[in-house]
Amino acid sequence: MLGYASFMVAPEAPDNESLRIELQEALESYRQYISQWMQGTGIITAADVALVSYAFTQRIAVILLLGSAFPMLMLVSYMITATFGGGLINLVLRIERRLRIRQDSLGATIARTIPAKMIPAVGSHIEDLNDEEVRQLNLRWESRWGVLPIVYYAGTALHIVLFVLSLTVFHYRFM
Repeated sequence: MLGYASFMVAPEAPDNESLRIELQEALESYRQYISQWMQGTGIITAADVALVSYAFTQRIAVILLLGSAFPMLMLVSYMITATFGGGLINLVLRIERRLRIRQDSLGATIARTIPAKMIPAVGSHIEDLNDEEVRQLNLRWESRWGVLPIVYYAGTALHIVLFVLSLTVFHYRFM
């Protein structure tokens, strides 16, 4: 039975089933990393909302300060996921080159959708890169000022502002 990856392979590609299986496994691993990060972020967000809600109902300010760690925890998990994901995307691109998949490349599509500056000076024509240029790509997460990190920084700042306001304006007890 031929897999989905073999359907996309150009006619002149080598018939190498092990490479196709590796490509399928690399794509599945990338999907797993992203899914686990999304689930973890959802759990952390739910825990943060519960903690902040408890702090408001009990009028305890220090719980709001403890809640400021949750956005930073999400940032760390994002950095770890992006670092592992970059290596997998690089692997996918190299395997696709060996299988001579140039058009409709899943690796190129994923690489174009990555936030931050993971792919320097590639532009929108990643399919046109030769094998050596694909090997030289730096697919590691480098930007501390992408969209998601800024959201996490803002979340931490919001928690700290709520903590200060709860102590000074609303006169919550510290503990």
